[in-house]
Amino acid sequence: FTESDCINKWSDDFLAISRVHHGVINPEPQPIFNKDKSLFITMIGEIFDYEERKLKLIHSGHKFKYKDNDAEYCLHLYEEMGKDAFKKLNGSFCFIIYNLTTHEFLLVNDRFASISLFYNLTNKGALLFGSQLSAIIQSFEVPRELNIAAIFEFFTFQRCLGTKTFYKDINVLPPATALRYWKGSISLSSYWERRYKEEKHSEKYYVNKLAGAIKKSVERRTQGNYRFGLLLSGGLDSRTVLAASEKKMVCFTFGDFENREVKIARRIAEAKSCKHIFLKRDLDHYANLVDKAVEIGNGMYSFAHAHSIGFFDQIENECDILFHGFAPELFFRGTNLPHRSLKFFSKSFFTILDKLSNESLPYKIIEKLKYSLYRKIPQQLFSKFYLPALDNVLLNSVNNILMEMENNCTNVYDKFIWFDTRYHSRYPSFLFERSIMPFIVERSIVFDNDVLDLHLKMPVDMRSNNKIWKKALAKLDPKIATIPDANTGYSPLIPEFLEWGLTLSRRIINKLPFLKFYKVPHPTYTQGSWPNFAELIRHNKKLKKIMENTIEDPGCLDPSIFNITRIKEMFEEHLNDKTDYTEFLFLLLTFGRWHKKYGPINLSKNQKI
Repeated sequence: FTESDCINKWSDDFLAISRVHHGVINPEPQPIFNKDKSLFITMIGEIFDYEERKLKLIHSGHKFKYKDNDAEYCLHLYEEMGKDAFKKLNGSFCFIIYNLTTHEFLLVNDRFASISLFYNLTNKGALLFGSQLSAIIQSFEVPRELNIAAIFEFFTFQRCLGTKTFYKDINVLPPATALRYWKGSISLSSYWERRYKEEKHSEKYYVNKLAGAIKKSVERRTQGNYRFGLLLSGGLDSRTVLAASEKKMVCFTFGDFENREVKIARRIAEAKSCKHIFLKRDLDHYANLVDKAVEIGNGMYSFAHAHSIGFFDQIENECDILFHGFAPELFFRGTNLPHRSLKFFSKSFFTILDKLSNESLPYKIIEKLKYSLYRKIPQQLFSKFYLPALDNVLLNSVNNILMEMENNCTNVYDKFIWFDTRYHSRYPSFLFERSIMPFIVERSIVFDNDVLDLHLKMPVDMRSNNKIWKKALAKLDPKIATIPDANTGYSPLIPEFLEWGLTLSRRIINKLPFLKFYKVPHPTYTQGSWPNFAELIRHNKKLKKIMENTIEDPGCLDPSIFNITRIKEMFEEHLNDKTDYTEFLFLLLTFGRWHKKYGPINLSKNQKI
């Protein structure tokens, strides 16, 4: 937490809790008690659209102390409906409800697990829980035995799958789950099931539905007298938030210089008469954020996704609540589905869905899940003791998750993206969103029940490309929809075949050095939001030194687990521009810095998988 955060604490002989918050949303002290003080609730996050149901509770005799407190509403709804209340909640949240008479304890999260909750049941029957893994492993009662399967997954998929963490005895609470703790034991139950049920309707129907769901989601999240901000790129997702908003937003764009991304984002902001601020990175930006990003992400996301760390003093001066465009592409634009395409000059053209079958699905997931590094041979990272087990461990991990969705998906493509949508908070670049949360109230239009319900109903062919999304954007704001996409340089509304042709022509011309369209002032700079990370490793002395120290330190990378000799070779090959090992090097740096601080206290060599 930061110095400006508010902290609420409470304890008795059975429970001790601490709530850390920004004091903007639900600023009243917690816990909040019911009328006879037999129950209380402590909550982080927020709930939307409950005014009507709150009036019904008042008419039923419930007394509210506060005018608009989400936690108080949740407590009264639970008193009225029991556990059925949880499925009525729309928002991004987690909370505990504690019965002071029976000492029964409930830990509940939203349908996305948008706020990670870690928990451990100790050998003595005590429950430790928190939104940060590091808070739990402060206790000497928690064994820090590494989960080698989770480590294999991390270096293959850039994430831990399902509910795993790096420790065998600590898990993440699954989405839409209530954990009950009573008399030294726990049980988990789902209060809502994610089921794909395609509904066949026209393209026009789904364009209207998508535009309407986005509009309503933004309306819900822009209520109140707050200053709203938006992390705005030149792409399609964040501009859609602005297109759907009736409120003014201060727009922020990251970059290394005034590149094409910044210029297009500024045009988008100007189209809605919104203030635009360019947030310029310095050369050491990513080197400076390493340890903070590792800590916030619990070591389980590559640190380089925490792009906005270091800019929050500027952002907080302009807004109270910060929006972003993270994640709609996963649900409505098909970017995570496996595709096949023709390629010219390393550019994909004429993209179609890859063929999948239930038989081939586990292997396709291992090879083609978004961010998968399997084809780059993660086996080379590990010692001879662990190396033979990697493929079987990955296959078992994937099959275990496929088994859990047996009754929830019939379409093989929905099974493929289940790893990204069901376990959205495990998605590698989720650190982008997670790294905002400690500094300012953030809001995502995706964490909305109506938006999720639409995703579950929309046929795969309607959400396997950009077509429906672009038309929904045009319906929300035609002016914003015609501004070029920074990723292509062309209006999102031009026909796809024309975009392919123009892009191919430009790439051919750009191969001629004397006709290059764009020049950048430094080898690590790009025309996009993020730097060229491969070149950043080669050129940034500070980042390079951190990597060298991490690779050399056995406290960071244990030689009984990792093939240090090969890792050193990979680092040298990357520095000499022979091979691009950016992803592996960033993962090694992330895991190494985490392990140095929170690894096993007494490391047992060659522990079992």
